[in-house]
Amino acid sequence: MVDIPITAQTRTTLLALNQAKALIDASSKRITTGLRVASPFDGVSAFFDAQDLSTRTVNLLKTKERLTDAAVVTGGTVANLDEITSLLNTAKSLVTAAKGSAVSGAVSTTSTGDVVTTALADVTDTIAGAVDDDSFTITHDGTSTVITNTAGSTFTSIVAQIEAISGLSASVSDGNAIVITAADGNDININDTTNNLATDLGLASSSNGTVATNTTRSSAETQFDLIRANITSLVGESGFLGTNLLKSSPDDLVVALNESGGNDLTVSGVASTSSALSLTAVDALGSFATDTGIDITIAEIDAALTTVNTTRSAISTDDSIIASRLSFVDGLVDLLGEGVDRLVGTDLDEESANLLALQTRHDLSVTGVGLFFREGTVLTTLLQLR
Repeated sequence: MVDIPITAQTRTTLLALNQAKALIDASSKRITTGLRVASPFDGVSAFFDAQDLSTRTVNLLKTKERLTDAAVVTGGTVANLDEITSLLNTAKSLVTAAKGSAVSGAVSTTSTGDVVTTALADVTDTIAGAVDDDSFTITHDGTSTVITNTAGSTFTSIVAQIEAISGLSASVSDGNAIVITAADGNDININDTTNNLATDLGLASSSNGTVATNTTRSSAETQFDLIRANITSLVGESGFLGTNLLKSSPDDLVVALNESGGNDLTVSGVASTSSALSLTAVDALGSFATDTGIDITIAEIDAALTTVNTTRSAISTDDSIIASRLSFVDGLVDLLGEGVDRLVGTDLDEESANLLALQTRHDLSVTGVGLFFREGTVLTTLLQLR
């Protein structure tokens, strides 16, 4: 067999072909992975700078997750406070409308004591066991008053103290009992305070009256208490991701605003149940039987609206801060991602063009080498024929 000599040019072509194949493999890998710098061997500075940026991106993504959770809590709480405000406004409209309705049907409540022989007699001298400064408490329509047997007090002066209580009247005369009357029909509650003065006078609590009302006012009482219950129920459902900023013992939410700590935002919870807002139940008490009772409830609603609006303003401000920080972190994550791409990423358009050029050069080299060996084969055949 005759050896075919390889010229220097052919040898150079074969080497170039081998290099082109290596470059094609490297370019294909860059396109597949999307990385121009995949290890320190491809570029020490770019590789480690990109690694630092990637590490910070991971930390920022954790911060973003915390901020997103916090935004759910504050945003949901603000929405629930808006609903509470709506319920309070509905309650105020309902109660205000009931105020103009006339009332009727009141039956006086009375409490009758023992018969008094002489109205002007000294209580201490007349009743065995009674001493100066004995006292009892009368509670009527939410107001409590202490009645005291001061030195020299007579049955008449005791009655005068009772007469001074708003909504009550009292009478006594020789040979008659002390009679306490509540014309509005509300209960008269009497309890001994110091010793047994009320008991000595024969006076006891009474609920034998009927509070004046009408259908509109009675319905308003029922509906107001229902709204009051709904507010408390809504507050109980205001928990988000295990945090409730409105319950009777409210949680506080501490939010880390950056990835390294040291910059925290504390969202303070505020109790917003009906009890916390000082909204008093009215149906059982017949509170809307008088315009005064309705005015008291309206004042409670106004105070509750002020409290809720203040709470909403504070939490809404915190919610805006969280949303702003979340937007900032989003932008920073995108910026860091662009930085990593610029350091180690592959320009696919450029790399694809480069790959095409390498493949073309490779194909041309393969064609040239093929022609050489075909010519060599013909020469070998002629030599064998000789």
